[in-house]
Formats: sequence, C-alpha cells, structure tokens
Amino acid sequence: MSVTVPTRVWGATALLALGRQWGALCAFLALARLARALPPEEFGRFAFWLAAFAFVDVAVDAGTSTVALERGARDERTFAAALAGGRRLRAGAAALSAVLLLGAAALAHEPGLGWLALAALAPFARVAEMSAVVFQREIAWSKPVALRAGGASLRLGATLVLAELGVRSFGPYLALHLGLGALGNLALHAVARARLPARATPLPGLFALALPVAALGLVQQTYFWSDHLFVRALVGTVELGHYSACVKVFGWLVFAAAVSTGSALPWLARRHAEGALADALARLATPLVRLVTAAAGFLWPLSDELLALAFGPDFARAAPSLRGLLGAAVAVAGGSVALTGLLAAGRARAALAVGLAALGVNLAANALLVPLHGAPGAALATLATELTVLLGSLSALARLGVRPPLARPLLAAAPLGALALLAGTLVAPLFPH
Repeated sequence: MSVTVPTRVWGATALLALGRQWGALCAFLALARLARALPPEEFGRFAFWLAAFAFVDVAVDAGTSTVALERGARDERTFAAALAGGRRLRAGAAALSAVLLLGAAALAHEPGLGWLALAALAPFARVAEMSAVVFQREIAWSKPVALRAGGASLRLGATLVLAELGVRSFGPYLALHLGLGALGNLALHAVARARLPARATPLPGLFALALPVAALGLVQQTYFWSDHLFVRALVGTVELGHYSACVKVFGWLVFAAAVSTGSALPWLARRHAEGALADALARLATPLVRLVTAAAGFLWPLSDELLALAFGPDFARAAPSLRGLLGAAVAVAGGSVALTGLLAAGRARAALAVGLAALGVNLAANALLVPLHGAPGAALATLATELTVLLGSLSALARLGVRPPLARPLLAAAPLGALALLAGTLVAPLFPH
C-alpha cells in the first residue's frame, strides 16, 4: 500500500521547525554571549548542568507523553486516563530527580549549590505541562510554538541583561534559563485546558506501559550526556565548554528530524494499524536524510570559521569535534525515523533494546577514544552510537516484517552531500582566518 505523508504532518513539522529554529537561534546567541561573558571554567559548568537538566527533563516525562499518544490515538477516554496517570507519574519522577541531582552535586562539592537547588524546582512544572500532549495528538502546534518561541526570546533577553550587568558565575544564568522554561510549561497547561477531554481516573498499569519508553528516554539521554561526563572528567571543564558549542550546532542540525518524528508519531501509529508503516517511514525519512546530508556537507569545510565567528577565536580548535558530530547528524536523520517506527508499532521493548545496545557502544567508545583523542574522541563515539541506533532499529523493524525501502533515498543523498561539500569548500576562503 502506498501512502503519502499528510499535509498536516508536514505543516506541523514546518511550524515546529520555525519555532524550533527561533528557539535554537536564541539558544545559540545566548551561548555565544556566555562564551564571552563567563570565565572558561564557569562556561563549562553551565554547559554541564544544562545537559544534566536536559537529562532530568526526560526522566520527568517518564515516557508518559508517548504512551498517551500511542494508547489514546483513537480513544478519547483512554487518552484522558493516560493524561491523569501521566501527571501522577511525572510528579513522583520530578521529586526523585531533584533529590538525586542535588545529592550528587552536594557530594561533589559543586559550586553554586543554592542556584542548583533553585533550578531543581523547574522540572515540577512538567506535571502541569502534561496537558500540552493534546496539541501533539491533534497535530495542532500553533499555540505551543508561539509560547515556546516567546519563552526562548525571554531567555535570550534575560541572558543578555545578566551579561551586561557583569554576572560571571554560571548559577544565575542556569536558574534563569530553567525558571523561564518552567513558566512556559505552566502557560502551555493554561492554553491547553480548553481542549482537554473530560477527566478520567488514571489509566491502570500506566507505569508498566511507560516503563520501557521511559527507560528508552533515559538510555538515550545517557548516551547524549555521557560524552559531557567523559570530557569533563578526562579533559577538563574548559575543553567541555568548547565541545558543548559543537553539540549546540549538532542539535540545531538534527532538530528537523526530532521535530518531524515527534509530530508524525500519531500518524505513524495509524499507518501501522493499516499495515502501511514501511512505506510511511520511507516517505518520512527521504527528505530528512537529504536535508541533513546537504547541511552537514556544506558545514564540514566551514567548521573552523563557524565556531570562531560564533563563539570566539579560541573555539576554532574544536572543529575536529564538530566534524565528527556532522557525520553523526546524518545517522540521526535516518535513525530517529526508524526508532520512532518501533514506537509507533507499539514495540517499546524492542526500541529499548536498540537504545541499550547504543548505550553500550557509546560508553565503550568514549572510554576508549576520549583518553586518546580528547573531545574529538567523544564526537566519534557519538557517530558510532547513532549508527548503532540506525542499524539496530532497521534490524528490529525487519523482524516485525517492516522493511522500509530506504536504500534509494540514502543513495540519492550521497551526491547531494558531495555538492554541498564542494559549495562549502568554495565559500570557506571568504571567511577571515
């Protein structure tokens, strides 16, 4: 059966992409300003704890949004019950995460513990934000995107103000960033209330349903975050700051894959029920792989210039790390679609197995490569990790009888990447060294 990605999926992706682009630009500008406003050690600490709270954010979600979408894609009462259970589960996860994170910071005698304690309150706003899953279910993103974009603008503005006031420690910036994010989550709940279904008792067995998805999210965040741990422990906080700038560019590059797979999950679940998941995954993956391959090819010869221009001349030495992450971005474009296909098919345990395999590869590669090559070794470990996700997800789908015809779009992306690489090479001499 041949299927076409619905216009509303691409429309939602475009709207989300616009909002995420604005958010990414604001975050990029804020990080670029902080790279100049903070001492190198403090900038490294800011990057480290920002990554740590991103891990906490996934832990607090605990798989609840994915379960609500997968179980409530067609049934209103099941969706309402999943929302109620999700709020309860998120509250417990937020409390546990705050205790563990602050306990670890206290044991490590981390500077700025008071600011970290204040920042640890922010994840509790995810309890109310559970209501915003209704927008994802309806593939209706205008209000969430507007609120997220407004919040990103506020965070950038507040960061610039603190920098102009001469604040030179990471704590106030971190607390401000997370506090404004929490306010945004509360605002999302407020605008979602009118669209919520009638209240229902919490979905029985939600924890068991969410556990594989939650574990997958934590595994993914662990291998996203572990490179920060390895680089900080083995190379130092200053080098971590340089590496985090590369990660920010990497995150911007893969945002289209993250946005499109998130908005397409309900549609993919319906296509799976109709027996058309393989074709749907191929149609979703084709433009994403081509887009990311072209962008990575263009940026490859410009890595030094991009980092120096955005973050300062000293960051140009991190270009080898960025090049490794550019390769990983291409793998993410295909792997995120294949992994989402497993979730759409209700195979969260298979997705978790893929994630655990990727985590094993990530930890082994970081332990081997970071001592030998420093931060560029962490980038290569990320590349190996994302290739494991891609190949593992495709293998798991094949065992379900789902074989997306991806060979042709992947081969078609190669010459496009080569042309983009040539264009970047021609443009590079225009930038001062």
